[in-house]
Amino acid sequence: MNTNEGFTPGLSPEEQKEQYEAELLADYFARCPEPVIAPEDIREAGPEIAEFEGLIASFESTHSLAELHAITDLTPKEAPMHPVREPAKEALVPITDMLNKLKRETNITPEKHEELKSEYRRLSRAVGMINGGKVDHNR
Repeated sequence: MNTNEGFTPGLSPEEQKEQYEAELLADYFARCPEPVIAPEDIREAGPEIAEFEGLIASFESTHSLAELHAITDLTPKEAPMHPVREPAKEALVPITDMLNKLKRETNITPEKHEELKSEYRRLSRAVGMINGGKVDHNR
């Protein structure tokens, strides 16, 4: 994309920047459209909801939420080697993937998706986010 294309003479530098960013965004969406699932390919959510709930139960039986919440001091350097937090963090990946897949590819209702998302958030908050050498369990 030529950065001089499409600029309107007389625009302020800020307006030119906004125009350029809008063109970049339009170009990105033209090259990378969000996949659309045809209505006939939307699956029944029930079996995948059950699978999601199984992933949640498996996480809870493997990783103690109380132990995870007890982790309060941890640096980004120490985190990948933490024997409790790191395996739990990795176990969240398939749960996140399933939650996104349910929303994109099934007929799940917004209310049910939000309910499942709150279950995911409960686990994610137990793992927490590292911020300034502390583990934040509230985000």
